[in-house]
Amino acid sequence: MNRTFSKLAGLAALTVMMLPLFAQMSVSAQDKAVQLRSDDSGFAQSEPRDEYHKIEGSWDNVTTRRNCVTGAAIGTFPSMFTFSQGGTMWEAGAGSDPKLRSASHGVWSFEGKGIYHTAVQFFRFNADGTPAGRQIIRQVIELSPDWTTYTATAMVQVLDVNGNVIANNCATGVATRFE
Repeated sequence: MNRTFSKLAGLAALTVMMLPLFAQMSVSAQDKAVQLRSDDSGFAQSEPRDEYHKIEGSWDNVTTRRNCVTGAAIGTFPSMFTFSQGGTMWEAGAGSDPKLRSASHGVWSFEGKGIYHTAVQFFRFNADGTPAGRQIIRQVIELSPDWTTYTATAMVQVLDVNGNVIANNCATGVATRFE
């Protein structure tokens, strides 16, 4: 009987240790986005269910840096935004030497009626390769009704290596879906 009990205890312990290997586990940093996609109550009744997904894909973007006070254009540069399912995104821009910045990573959210909000950041580097800080870009995007273009307005924070804001900038953008 003692031997049978030992075998059963060993089998039970082995089963408990093996559970994580066979259990389905789901981890997401975008719980809100997942909830919106799967929950009909997250959308206005007048919006089609797939409205949330219209931004997904890659976009050729032209960014115009602007004077925050006057709105005057300071310069333009191309970039590419990719919006992934679940609310994550990345951006690569040609506004500065690629050795001076990393690619941007961030999040996006659907606000309703063709409006999306994004927040992305990239790391900045000095010419000698040492860290210079980071830059955070927050945008409001308005998608065209045919889903092929969008316009954006952005507020940009430039931070030093200690996280102190050293500049606030403004920009606008226009984009065309990359196909």
